[in-house]
Amino acid sequence: MSELIEELKGAEKALNGGSMSLESLDAATVSARELYERLVVLRHKAREQATAKPKAAPAPPPPPPPASKPAAAENKPAAPPPAPPPPPPAPVIRLNTQPAPSTETAVAVEEKEEAPVMRTAAEFLKEALAAKAKTAETVGEKLENARIGDLARAITLSDKFWFTKEIFGGDAKAYEVGVSLLNSAKDRSDALSFLQDELIAKLKTPPDAAAVEAFTDLLHRRFA
Repeated sequence: MSELIEELKGAEKALNGGSMSLESLDAATVSARELYERLVVLRHKAREQATAKPKAAPAPPPPPPPASKPAAAENKPAAPPPAPPPPPPAPVIRLNTQPAPSTETAVAVEEKEEAPVMRTAAEFLKEALAAKAKTAETVGEKLENARIGDLARAITLSDKFWFTKEIFGGDAKAYEVGVSLLNSAKDRSDALSFLQDELIAKLKTPPDAAAVEAFTDLLHRRFA
């Protein structure tokens, strides 16, 4: 398990640094799944030991028989019975000024007083799957917001046709030249100014706002 943990630590470090490849991500996923399966086995064994029936405690020894009275004590006259105790004081009746607990509060108290019930395997599996999905979502968000080294390689084929139509007026050559210039801009401000002044402002029809937003996000990641 220690080797798997070290591998996952290295993968997390690479992910935070933005240098994790797809092959490394696949390897980290396999290691995480194997670590999870080992933890499930260990927890199952721990539950079996915790639910084992404890041994019965030995019965206490019987009390010793009462000592016999001496003969001289038997001939003595019986002592007078003790005086009856005084009657207890009359109970004081106090009015209950506290409001009665609501039904929800009473139910919550009853649930709190009940002994804790061990979770079933299905509940544990559901919790583990939810944690795994959350981890995968976090990894996906980090990859989605990671810095881009090459703008042209970061644009998918479908987005390329989309951007060519909406931002570059349907001209494939203009797309290639424009992306190359944006990719070599000195900073983010220079790239955004070129996008607005040299591309969007010169279009005959307004571009799709979603396409402009997606292309601008790529520029932010390029110069992050």
